[in-house]
Amino acid sequence: MSNSLRWSEQQLEAHLNKHENKRKTSVVARKLKNGMSLAEKLKQASISEINSKGENVILSCEIGLIPPSVNHYWVANGKKRFLSDKARQFHEVIRLIVPSHQSTSRLKLDVTFHFPNRQCRDIDNYLKATIDSLVKCGLCKDDEQFDELLVKRGNVVKGGLIRLVVSEICDE
Repeated sequence: MSNSLRWSEQQLEAHLNKHENKRKTSVVARKLKNGMSLAEKLKQASISEINSKGENVILSCEIGLIPPSVNHYWVANGKKRFLSDKARQFHEVIRLIVPSHQSTSRLKLDVTFHFPNRQCRDIDNYLKATIDSLVKCGLCKDDEQFDELLVKRGNVVKGGLIRLVVSEICDE
């Protein structure tokens, strides 16, 4: 066998890193593309409406990905904690899709998680990233504004999906 067909460890590592970076880039690009088409639809649609319970619906959308679980939301470096890459990417996608509303009202969140497979998951572990991203994109000022949370597990959807409905709770 010729030595020219063998790669050094550095060449192999560089080759594997190149393909891993391409894979990560394509996944993020696909998620952003899905988000962009949804963002275009949201811009055309009327976001604010009054539902049958007298609540002002400020957001109703479907997003073609699943947030990171609280188990993958933070990374540690010594005694410091930082948002993980998955969390930052999720926040960025939500920022592209959800319009800034800057609501100061009390809010109700109805969220349905459609996971990509039947793997056992605690659905409450996915709320942190979801609510934080709604605050970071400017839908509301603070996550303490959410007085009502309705969390559901939907059917399995390839690639995952979140269905969000955020309503301002009207004073009676």
